[in-house]
Amino acid sequence: MRRAVDDLHSGIDKISGKLTSDINFDSFAQDVQHSAFAASQRYQQERDDGLDGIHNKIDSCTDCLPIDTIQVHKDSSWEVVYATKDKSCNEYSRESNDNRQTYDAYKFKQQYINRNIPCIIRGLDQSHFKDISTQWRTDAHENDDSNCNTKVNTDWFSKYVGNDTLVPVRIDNSNIDGDGGGLDEDGRAEECQTKYMKLSEWISQCHEQQSCVGYLKDWHLVQFLSNNTTERPTPTLPLYTLPKFFERDLLNNFLQRYSDGGDYKFCYWGPKDSRTRLHSDVLHSFSWSYNVIGKKKWVFHLPSSYNDNNSNDCTKQTFEVIQQTGEAIFVPSIWKHEVINLIETISINHNWITTANIDKTWQCLICEIQAIEIEVKAWGMSDDDFEVRENMLRGCIGLDVTMFILMIMTEMVYLLKLLFDSVEEDNDRLWDCLYSLFRLEEVLIEVIRLPNLDKRLEAMLNSEKYASEVIKFANDLITFIAKLKDAST
Repeated sequence: MRRAVDDLHSGIDKISGKLTSDINFDSFAQDVQHSAFAASQRYQQERDDGLDGIHNKIDSCTDCLPIDTIQVHKDSSWEVVYATKDKSCNEYSRESNDNRQTYDAYKFKQQYINRNIPCIIRGLDQSHFKDISTQWRTDAHENDDSNCNTKVNTDWFSKYVGNDTLVPVRIDNSNIDGDGGGLDEDGRAEECQTKYMKLSEWISQCHEQQSCVGYLKDWHLVQFLSNNTTERPTPTLPLYTLPKFFERDLLNNFLQRYSDGGDYKFCYWGPKDSRTRLHSDVLHSFSWSYNVIGKKKWVFHLPSSYNDNNSNDCTKQTFEVIQQTGEAIFVPSIWKHEVINLIETISINHNWITTANIDKTWQCLICEIQAIEIEVKAWGMSDDDFEVRENMLRGCIGLDVTMFILMIMTEMVYLLKLLFDSVEEDNDRLWDCLYSLFRLEEVLIEVIRLPNLDKRLEAMLNSEKYASEVIKFANDLITFIAKLKDAST
């Protein structure tokens, strides 16, 4: 983590002169500034409006899907191809060509990510995931209508992963239809037993459809391939590229740079009827899932509200989505869902955090901090042992307070560099940059108010000097963003 502080120090040094001066926007950019600030203030309303829209579509149209299906083109523009339009609709209808409009990545963020509502995404198998789709399928197609009966090219995995390589297969012997839906009393997903088996054994069991064969999930395949030190051949990397919709990934960018290559990037491989039980995603993150091969049924459970910040509170309203080969799904923060593989399926899944859900991740950390305090007091542990508290927090959810504040601040410095370089160049980018800075600053203010933050930082950085420096940088960033806000009102 000290390296993150050093990089933060270097980044702030480069922009320190500009942090003490005002940014002079031209008249048009001033309108963008005001718009971004106004949007940052109504983010909760945007979420509520998005959720209300889904509720209304379910109430008014029982036979149609309440979420959009979009088509992405090779230039990264996109259009809605299926949508529920209004309360009078009685079928899941295709948009006519005359009504379609194409949009950019910024519009996707505003329409789905900022409003925290799911959507189905088509066309990525012809662009960002084309190589991996071609290599992993035994019968890949060059058009959008990929055959769901396409089988897994097991030769690829044998060659590049190795038949003797151990892979993490999750075995779930519990009653998945019983009470609780696979959640413990605190609403967390119950752990499955993990069995490490040779890849060749997994392939054999998966294809033979043996009972309790399990589910190869949370597999860090890309990380494994990137770290290959054997004589085994390595495929051309990266296996896929990120769509622009998902590029600003604070979580994975930070972890890969400052935590020995850790990440939340996974491969899932399951036979027919394997499943992930009812859960919401770790850290209140967003997630996306791309079906390289196969067919999944998703069951989404709608939150009843976002206002109480209770991720365990969901309504009885549910809807199902069938995800085909070559399709991706965007999964919002705190939405509970369960997933069933209808045929043998391999998917790429990322959990990710961005400025649109950073407040939800902070709420997740606060809940875990409170739970840990109850535990350490019950054990009679010292009130001053913040290294233990941070380690417990990271062990529970994969992130501690020190990592979280550094993740926010390194992103803010990146955005400020972008802001200073693009004030008069690209108004969409300027809007997105300002919106993100305003959202991050609000959460950063909450973080620096956390009791004993200095002690947590000192414990993890092993330096009082580094801890003080982080807090000073945080206050400097907050002061500058406050000036931007004042200029936006």
